[in-house]
Amino acid sequence: MKTILVAVSGGSASGKTTLAEAVRRGLEPVETRLIREDEYYVDSSEIPGFDPLRFNFDDVSAHDHALLARHLSALKKGKGVDAPLYDFVTHSRSKQTRHLSPAEVVIVEGIHVLSDPDLMALYDLTVYVDAPSDVRLARRILRDVRERGRSVESVVIQYLRTVRPMHLKYTEPAKAIADIVVNNDAAAADPELEALRPSFDLLARPVIERIRALRSGQ
Repeated sequence: MKTILVAVSGGSASGKTTLAEAVRRGLEPVETRLIREDEYYVDSSEIPGFDPLRFNFDDVSAHDHALLARHLSALKKGKGVDAPLYDFVTHSRSKQTRHLSPAEVVIVEGIHVLSDPDLMALYDLTVYVDAPSDVRLARRILRDVRERGRSVESVVIQYLRTVRPMHLKYTEPAKAIADIVVNNDAAAADPELEALRPSFDLLARPVIERIRALRSGQ
């Protein structure tokens, strides 16, 4: 079985995960595995004097790309892996893992998946989701308050201190090297995403068509 490895990047709360899900739906019945770069954050328990209010989660070094590269390489070779699970409340890696078996298509999504040369060498297709910064900030506030136990103030402070400058330094430049750029300018919050499914299915079409071409050897 040949595995097609697809990377989906873009700014924080740009719609990367939702687009990846739309691609998975559009490829059915092809078996597709989704991997989130966020699960590969470094374990804060191994960082001396760790302070979540000052730690730069948006720097490339905040992710364990060496482990992610090993796992993606293994999946491409048809081997299963035990992927980490990250707790965003405690900022630590769970003792539990998620077993991932090989699949015909593996999609990895995250803000830095196009910012590491070792990862880039593994991909068969790269995608960048481009969304307006104001929409991304609004959606990030809603997500982090609802799902990660954050306050609005802490989210905004983090955005200004690290998210925006790191986006400009690492994430946005990757748009120029992506095989496909998807423009997602829909100003919608998470609770409305179900209603937006048709829109994301439409956005996913060019990615799905390219994956099908890769699978057929074109």
